[in-house]
This record gives sequence, C-alpha cells and structure tokens, in this order.
Amino acid sequence: MGKLLSIVLMALSINALGVIHQVGSTKNYVSPNALYLANVIQDGDTIEVDAETYIGSAALAVWQNNELLIKGVGGMPHLISNGSYIWGKGIWVLVGNDITVEHIEFSEAAVPDQNGAGIRLDGIGLTVRHCYFHDNENGILTSNPYDGDILIEFSEFSNNGYGDGFSHNLYIGHVNKLTFRFNYSHHAKIGHNLKSRANENYILYNRIMDEETGNSSRLIDLPNGGFAILLGNLLMQGQNAENNNLVGYGKEGLSNTAPHELYMANNTLLNKRTTSCIFLDINNETSNMEIFNNIFAGTGTTINGVSANLMNGNVIEANVSMLEFVDEPNFDYRLRTNSPAIDYGVMTNPVNGLSLIPDLIYEHPTNFMHRNTVNNIDAGAYEFNGVVSIEDTTPNIFAIYPNPTKGILKFNMERNFIKQIVVYNILGEMMTSTFYSNELDISFFAKGVYFVVIEGRQGENYHWQLVKE
Repeated sequence: MGKLLSIVLMALSINALGVIHQVGSTKNYVSPNALYLANVIQDGDTIEVDAETYIGSAALAVWQNNELLIKGVGGMPHLISNGSYIWGKGIWVLVGNDITVEHIEFSEAAVPDQNGAGIRLDGIGLTVRHCYFHDNENGILTSNPYDGDILIEFSEFSNNGYGDGFSHNLYIGHVNKLTFRFNYSHHAKIGHNLKSRANENYILYNRIMDEETGNSSRLIDLPNGGFAILLGNLLMQGQNAENNNLVGYGKEGLSNTAPHELYMANNTLLNKRTTSCIFLDINNETSNMEIFNNIFAGTGTTINGVSANLMNGNVIEANVSMLEFVDEPNFDYRLRTNSPAIDYGVMTNPVNGLSLIPDLIYEHPTNFMHRNTVNNIDAGAYEFNGVVSIEDTTPNIFAIYPNPTKGILKFNMERNFIKQIVVYNILGEMMTSTFYSNELDISFFAKGVYFVVIEGRQGENYHWQLVKE
C-alpha cells in the first residue's frame, strides 16, 4: 500500500510540474497559432517559443489556461501581426489567470476599432519580463477585473499608439496592483508612455521619455488616483509633447479605493517643452502627497492642483545646464562633480513599511545597478560616485545557484566570511534571513526578482539579483 501511494504521489507531482510544449519550425508545433489550435494546453504548462519570426496568422494565439509560463528560447522570437488579429483584440489574448510571458517581441498589432494590442489581458494577474513591444496600437492592454496583480519588468515599449490619444505604450485597466520596474518606455504616439488605473502603482527605476522626437501625451498617467509610489525614475518630456504635464494623478476623478496618496522620491524629471509645462498635475482632493529628493529640471510649474503635504530635498532649476548632468543632450542625467544635487537630499521615512530610500538605479536599457549613498543622499535618480554594479560587489569566492530558481537556493561560500544571508523583495522588504547555511528554501516566494544580500563579518555587504520562477 505504501509503495502504491508513493507511485501515485510521484505521478501527481510530475503532473503538477506541467508539460513543456515547444514551438518552432523544427518542433511539433511550427508556430504559436499551431499550438493554440491544437488545444492541448493545461494549467501550469510551459510554452517554449524558438527565436524565429512568426508573421500574420502564425503569430496569433489565445492562451486560456492558468499559471502558464510562455518564454522565448535561443533569443527573442518576433511576432508580427501584418494585418492579422485574433478575437478582434490583437496578437495574443491572455484569458487565463497569472500567466508569465518572457523574452517575446510583439509588433504591428492593429484591429478595426484601433485598439489592438501586442498582449491583451482578459484574465486576472500577469507577469511580463524581458519583452519588447513596438509599433502596436497598444503594447499591453488589460481589461478591468478590479482584481489581480501585474508585474512588468526589464521590458521596452516604443512607438505604440494609434495616434488618437486613446491608445498607449501600455494601458493598465482597473486591477489591484501594478509594479512597473526597470523598463524603458518611450515615443508613445500621442497617447501616454504609461497609463494605469490600478488601485496601487509602484513605478520604480524606469526610463520614461519622449526624447528628441517623441510626442506622447503624458509620461505617466494615473487617472483614478489610489496609492502610488514613484521612485528612482528618469522622466523626460520632449519639445513635441502633446500634453503640457509630465505626470498626471487623479485627472479623471479619484474613483479608485482610498487612500489617494502619491509619494515621489529621487526621480529626475526634465522638461524640454517650451510653450508650457506642469511637472505634476494633481487632483486637488488628493489626501496626501509627499515629494522628496527629486530633480525638476527645465522651465515649468512644479505642482498644479494641490500643494504637497511634505516637500523637501528637491532641486528645482529652470536652467538645465546649471544641474551639471554628464550628457543632458544624450539623456545621461548622472551628476558631475559640481552638481547642486549632490548631498542635497534628506532622509525619508518608510510608507506602509516600504522604504523611499533608493538602493538601485535604472541602467540603460532595461536593467538596474546598485546605488550606494555617499555622505548625504543626492537628489535625483543618481548618486554621485555611488553607482556600483551588483556584479562588481560580489567576490569570486561566493556563488549562489540555481538562478533563476523554483525553490531551493544553494550557496557555495566560505563559512568564516559570512555573518548573515538576507533576501529582500524589490520594495526593500525583508523576505527571509538565515545565518550561514548551504541552502535556503524560497519556494513560497511569489515569482519575480529578489535581492540576496550576504553580510560579511567585517561589515561588508555583497549583492545578487535573484529570479524566482
């Protein structure tokens, strides 16, 4: 009886891992559409798409199961709509819940109602990682389930939008939470570079810009308020911008669930629009707004609509050259030796247990580096002489593996060097810690990016980026 039970449990365990379906010209399924039409996908399966170009109907699919992992292998497969669409919505329609999409390129999504999307989410919950969306009517467009969390990271959005102002680089509908980090969103066609109606928005360490030729409406639009943190972003409004404000908050009414609170820390905002500019256009019924350690560069009104409850450590300078950026014409907003932003910032208190002190910076394109505070914290998204590659802080005698991991994280290091091992999430919350151990179980973590910090016995810290699958 015990042997039979073991066999049954093993079979259940194997089934729980899901099936891997391979897509490519030399595989059983020659295209995403071929796999979709085969109707063989089950909850929890993995879909591996070879790095080829899939054009027209071959690119199209509706993924209707839950907890799928869909990823490009051997590079980034390119899905080109070329006038085709599915369900009247775009290239891929995600009906299942909690689907993860990685390493896929989407382009040319267009439908008759001018609202086609590279990814149209009709389910609840989504993770998008290392993807590229360009020249679609919408990069990502979601429905409004008033539920579910969306994570978008390490991805690029470029030249999406029909050009009518109602379609965007990405448009997140009424969901529970959006986390948007380490992304490069630029040149939206008259629409917004990022529009989100999520009840909570965590917009962290991104580059969101019009640059020289962009004509987006807003860089960030949070039209229904809610709780929002903007931390460590590079935000640049170009001379051709359709709208005069970089960030809009609650401009269509504070209809999200309270509290309606906006926190902005250590962002660099730059305006090149000469006719008029409002950096932050805020609903005047916003209950709390705290603005710390930002750089507001260029002419314009800093805040319109409501005064900040707390505003400190910000550098506001109409003459951009006075800020001593390394190479402002080429969008390099690191600080030179004489920048007034150096040591200008102030310490901030956590909000709901979340730190507003940046420990990362955006690294172009679609990555990040570690940020060390030198003396007093600098204003803006960069710390002068405080930018250190995470890999550069890691001695060769240490190793962690596998990375990515689904559960057990193993350590190969000298015991006498280690005081403690700590794992943090992207918001700086400690997830788990241990004194020296050969391994650590993180199977209960949600999928996403985490940071492992090894605390040495001499007070030194070493950092890794960790991906939990």
